[in-house]
Amino acid sequence: MLSLKRLLGVVIVLSVLVLGAVIWNHLNQQGPEEILNLLPNDVDLALEDLHYTQNEDGQRRWTLDADRAEYLRDSSRAKLDAVSLTYYQAGAFGDVTLRAAHGEFDQTTRQLDVWGDVVVVTERKDRLLTERLHYDDIQRQLSNSVPFRFISPRLELTGTGLQLDIDQGRLLVKTDVNALLVPAQGNSID
Repeated sequence: MLSLKRLLGVVIVLSVLVLGAVIWNHLNQQGPEEILNLLPNDVDLALEDLHYTQNEDGQRRWTLDADRAEYLRDSSRAKLDAVSLTYYQAGAFGDVTLRAAHGEFDQTTRQLDVWGDVVVVTERKDRLLTERLHYDDIQRQLSNSVPFRFISPRLELTGTGLQLDIDQGRLLVKTDVNALLVPAQGNSID
């Protein structure tokens, strides 16, 4: 009986070694070209967990994160999934964080288009909710032409189309403006 147990143990060990050798051989036979062929034709580079920080004069200006990025070299654009963008020292807003399901970043012009459950939150706890948003880094401006909702501690604002100057803290609403002013606690409007 003891020799049967040893024989069974040797068979199991040999089976594991053979299986490991087959897997190792298969992985070594796939060259980089075969792996690159798995990418879509227009994608030159695909990344998981992208983290990119734009610095100016030794200071962080903004940080872009995405769960996945596909870089298209011919157009200098990157397609992004699960996008998060943090603007640092954004005037009266303080640090501002933008989150969206998808996006596209143009490296040459430093412009970002995002869509899908877009939420912008400021350090002051202001929130901007919309389905699509454009960021122009040169002008430091957010804009869109679709419905949005802006919520702050003392104001609820809805409209269609916006232009938000981040450094100046100015918001221009293009059409369909509705605003609700909320009085500060303890103050009444009489």
